[in-house]
Amino acid sequence: MESVASFFAGHPAAATLLAVFVVVMILYFILKKFIKLAVVLLFFILLAGGIYLFKDPTTTPEKIANSVETLQTGGKQIGEKLSGLWRDTRELAGKAKEVPADLNDMLDTARKDVGK
Repeated sequence: MESVASFFAGHPAAATLLAVFVVVMILYFILKKFIKLAVVLLFFILLAGGIYLFKDPTTTPEKIANSVETLQTGGKQIGEKLSGLWRDTRELAGKAKEVPADLNDMLDTARKDVGK
């Protein structure tokens, strides 16, 4: 055991490669399980959607169109709010840049008033 530890102490590149290999293997096994989970969930979602479509096929296109319209209007509202947030942030940043100059001017006038 000491020989293995001394080998890795003498060869840090080998120790680094071993650590990277171990991390990659751990991530592979974890992600493999997540991919399987995602496939199973997708299967159940498609199965539930198929059952729903089978029960009431006539109103499904209308419901899909309504859902798409709702998503589009919600996306537009979010976009408008984010652009307003961006605009307000730029204005605040501009005001924050002016504050040090204003403070210096106020300190200069205060020094002049005190000097009188």
